[in-house]
Amino acid sequence: MFCMETIRFLIHTVIMMLKLVYFYTLLIFYCSRPVQLKLQDHQAHASPACLPPPPPCNESYQMIVLTGGLVYGIPNPANRTTKHVYKPQRMDVITAAEKVLTMMEPSKTASFIESNRNHGLKILEISVQDQVIIPGLIDVHVHAIGGGGEQGPYSRTPESRLSHLINGGLTTIVGILGTDGMTRSLSSLLQKMKSLEHDGITTWMWTGSYRIPIVTLTGSLQQDLLLIDKVLGAGELALSDHRSSWPSKSELLQLLSDARVGGMLSGKPGVIHLHMGSSSTKIDLLWQILNETTIPIRHMYLTHMSSRGDELLEEARKWIKAGGVCDFTADEEKLNETTTIDTLNTFRNEKLPLEYITISSDAYGSLPTYDSFGHLISYDMSSPDLSLKTIQNLVLKYSWPLEEAIQFSTANPATYLNFQQKGFLAENYDADIIVLNQTDLSL
Repeated sequence: MFCMETIRFLIHTVIMMLKLVYFYTLLIFYCSRPVQLKLQDHQAHASPACLPPPPPCNESYQMIVLTGGLVYGIPNPANRTTKHVYKPQRMDVITAAEKVLTMMEPSKTASFIESNRNHGLKILEISVQDQVIIPGLIDVHVHAIGGGGEQGPYSRTPESRLSHLINGGLTTIVGILGTDGMTRSLSSLLQKMKSLEHDGITTWMWTGSYRIPIVTLTGSLQQDLLLIDKVLGAGELALSDHRSSWPSKSELLQLLSDARVGGMLSGKPGVIHLHMGSSSTKIDLLWQILNETTIPIRHMYLTHMSSRGDELLEEARKWIKAGGVCDFTADEEKLNETTTIDTLNTFRNEKLPLEYITISSDAYGSLPTYDSFGHLISYDMSSPDLSLKTIQNLVLKYSWPLEEAIQFSTANPATYLNFQQKGFLAENYDADIIVLNQTDLSL
């Protein structure tokens, strides 16, 4: 009995020593990459409900530690309720070199900080006591260089600003062209994506625009996928919309085939992001392709599915049941829209698999309204904070658990688009973190 206990003790000791060696190896690496904390811009936009930034604001730190918060999005199988949904845990979050270093039991954090400060590390401890910590939001549909133009040159919408994106809780975006694939260029979009990533958020992009043949950077969709790191696929290609080029089944099938092969060769999702209009043709072409070919449904990513009438909503229901992914455009409150919230409530009550739904803002895209004769009667622009507002409305107005409400802008898009180290909060994941006031879920 004594021998077995001694052996167990020795094995446990060796394991702990190996973990310590690994941990301090990481620290040596992190020490060479200090984190510069910049809070001046955020102070200007802070609401009275926000906690004041801890002084000093302009120093470099090897670690940042968030203490006292309730953390959502920790992928712990023991706490899973449904796919992609996990119950929150009271943990302290330790970040270094733009990564989540570890999640720590609060009782151990003080000694951890003291020990590492004794080794000369600069550590910034931020108390977020009784606040909510969630993964940064992912928006798959952002007109980052502006959109619009349906009322002529003066109706072009402005391009995105980093401060607006951050104030919407966005840490990862996918840039997109829309109606205008002529005066808005993919090269300009690519440069904008690189600029925003340099400034601190993660960016991807769709090649193409509304029409076929699609515009590309290299001459073909497959080469864009292979040669341009930021290209995930093509979009937003318009179907059943009066602004569409009304592609034939063979044209659409060729594009999907190119996306599939290009995705396989590049190791990317290789999907076509399809803008859906309100025409009676709905998604008939897509059903035909699925029934007549072996192209998997995962290469067809449908957007605006909740906001084009009851007939398309019924198609969304069928699509999700078939294992396809739908993107819903967040409701614009200033237009009194409620269709996306209503649809989410309906689909949840029907127990549809919600992991096949994402939410996007259509930020900086135009919001044109047409009469029954196709005449433009009003015009507006989408905001990048609409995804966050959707989460707030689901929780505060309709009593959704927060862990369920965040999945549409975190785990679901990250999993579908293979954004590794995004969408959850766990060791070695990107430190894409937002802190919300627990009362009103404001940033």
